[in-house]
Amino acid sequence: MRFYRKILESEDAGRAASKSTHTLVNLQVLRALAASSVVVAHGLHETGMLAAATGRAVVDGSAWNLGFGVDIFFVLSGFIMTHTTASEFGKSGASLRFFLRRCARVIPLYWLLTSVMLLGALAAPSLLAVPIGSLSHVLASYFFIPSGRGVDEIRPVLALGWTLNYEMLFYVFFAAALLLPIRLGVLWLSVLMVGMALVGRLIDPQHVQIVFWTNPIILEFLFGVYVALIFRSGARIGGGWALGLAAIGLFGFVHVSTLWNDADLPQFLRSGVPAALFVLAAAIGPVLPQRRPVLWGVALGDASYSLYLVHPFILRPLRAIWEKVIGAGLPLGLFVVFATLVAAMFAKALFRYVERPLTSRVQGLALRSPRSKQTAAAPLSRADTESA
Repeated sequence: MRFYRKILESEDAGRAASKSTHTLVNLQVLRALAASSVVVAHGLHETGMLAAATGRAVVDGSAWNLGFGVDIFFVLSGFIMTHTTASEFGKSGASLRFFLRRCARVIPLYWLLTSVMLLGALAAPSLLAVPIGSLSHVLASYFFIPSGRGVDEIRPVLALGWTLNYEMLFYVFFAAALLLPIRLGVLWLSVLMVGMALVGRLIDPQHVQIVFWTNPIILEFLFGVYVALIFRSGARIGGGWALGLAAIGLFGFVHVSTLWNDADLPQFLRSGVPAALFVLAAAIGPVLPQRRPVLWGVALGDASYSLYLVHPFILRPLRAIWEKVIGAGLPLGLFVVFATLVAAMFAKALFRYVERPLTSRVQGLALRSPRSKQTAAAPLSRADTESA
C-alpha cells in the first residue's frame, strides 16, 4: 500500500515526468516497431498467396508472434492516456474533454479509410476476401460496435479496426474514471476491467458484443495504466536492467513450446505481460541516443496510426504487381522487406498530408464546442496528438 500511495501521490515526480521528452522518444520508437511487426505479419501472409502463384517457397513465420505489435499498442495506449491526463482526474469537464480529444484523434482517419474500403467494395466487390455485410454491420463498423463478419469472425468493414473497438471501450471507461480523484479512478478502472475479464472467463455469453468486450485482452490497457503510474512515481533503471526487461519481453515475440504450449495461454498472459515489460523498459530506462536510426524510428512512430490502418491498401496491390512483374524471379522474403518499406513511406506521406491536418482540424472543432470551451485545457501534447 505504501508503494501504491507513493505512485499515486508523488506530485513532484509526476510533474518532472510530464516535462520529460525522453519517454516520448523511447515510446515512439517502440510504437514504430509495433506497427512494423503488424505490417511484416501481413506481408508474410501475402507470401502464401504469392507462393501458390509463383511456385516460390513460402516464407515461414510460424516461429514468430508478429501480432505482438497489437499488444504493445494496447499497453502503450493505457500508458499514454494515464500519463497525459494524470493531472486531470477529478477536475470539472475533464471526462468530456478527454473523450472529445480521443474521438477527434481516432475517428477521422478511420472513417476516411473505412469509406474508401466501402467505395472499393462497390467498384470491385470481387477483390474482397470477405463480403462487406449488411447495413447494420457497416453502421456498427463506423461506431465501434463489435459486429459479426463472415463465419465466426467479429471484425468491422476495415478489418484492422477490431483493435479500435477495444480502444473506444477503454476510452469510455477511462473517461468515467476521470470523474474521480486519481486513486479512486484507477481503483474503479481496475475493478471494472478485471471484473469484465472474469465474466468472459466464467460464463459462456452468446451476445456478440459481450463476447468481444469481455475478452481478457482488455487487461493489457490496464497494464499500461500501471506502467504509467510507476513511471510517474519517479522510478528509473539503468541500461542493463532495461535490456534485461526487454529480453524477457522477447518471449512475447516468439512461440515458445518447449516448456509449455504457449498457444494455449490467454493472450493477455502470452503477449500482454511481455508487452508491458517492453513498455516499462522504454518508459523507465535511459533515453535512446539521438542518432539517425532513432530519429527515423520516432518519425515512423509519429505515423504509426497511418501505417497500421493503411498498410492493407498497399500490400494487396503490391502483391499483384510482384506476381506479374517479378513472379518467381526473387525470393519472397524480399517481397516482405520491399512491401514494408513502401508501406512505411506511404504512411509517412499519409500522416503528413492527410492524418495530421485532418486530426488538427477536427480537434479544433471538437474542443471549440460550447461545452468543452468552458473547460479548455492547455495545448495538447505531442503524445496526445501524434502517438495515440
